[in-house]
Amino acid sequence: MRFLRIRHVMQLTGLSRMTIYRLELAGEFPKRRQLSKHSVAWLDTDMAQWAESRPVSRLRGTAGTSSGSGGAAYG
Repeated sequence: MRFLRIRHVMQLTGLSRMTIYRLELAGEFPKRRQLSKHSVAWLDTDMAQWAESRPVSRLRGTAGTSSGSGGAAYG
């Protein structure tokens, strides 16, 4: 188990600092842990579980969807 600071969490997720804080407040992101009076971090195991819980993105127009664009992936 490792503690990840905000910059590392931002790098891992591709999310901005404010987006991470908004998602955390909404209960949609792992809660940070207090390391000291002025220091917080996230557990790497919490981040891995969160990443696994994210839905797989589908391209528009792929099998099983109706895009109305003749099957084009973009459009």
